[in-house]
Amino acid sequence: MLDNLNKVILDHIVNNIREGNVNTCHHLGFSTAELSEIQRLSIDEIYDIAQSKVPIAAISIDHSAFWKMIKVAQVNSQERMIIDRALLLGASIQMLNTYFGLSTTKVSARRSLLGIREEPGRKATATDEQKSELWELWRKHRGSIQNLESMEGLELLMLFAEETQINLTAIWRAVEPWYRNKKIKEIPPR
Repeated sequence: MLDNLNKVILDHIVNNIREGNVNTCHHLGFSTAELSEIQRLSIDEIYDIAQSKVPIAAISIDHSAFWKMIKVAQVNSQERMIIDRALLLGASIQMLNTYFGLSTTKVSARRSLLGIREEPGRKATATDEQKSELWELWRKHRGSIQNLESMEGLELLMLFAEETQINLTAIWRAVEPWYRNKKIKEIPPR
């Protein structure tokens, strides 16, 4: 990499000069006089500088920014894994919009990448028998979450889906009204 550093920098500078992005070049530390001189160089002269063993720049690492970027990348990766898991369990666009703010286009793209074919129309709702099963699970676990629309709420719903093999969206549609009406002590009439 260090052998190529001059080449990378010159390629970047020449491309930015051609595009009119002189401020980008200034942010790297080049003066207007240096940029003017680079612009006047022949291809052979640029090649000679690019191949020189004497570096025209030094690399410095912003350790604080590096670790922040690592943390953001890990959080984003974890979020993508949760989204993929939810999609594989049958999450709808509306559900993923509620939990992650995802657009229809982004959800469709994720489904496509996962090889999930989505049938047009509304998702199936839970049957009465499934609602009874879900109600028992909900009664058992409802005290363990503060907010159904949080990651811990989604995690609980996904666990229900994995345990019951019921579509995640159908579970969400069944449980959400029960969550909103905390006074319900038994499964509401159908």
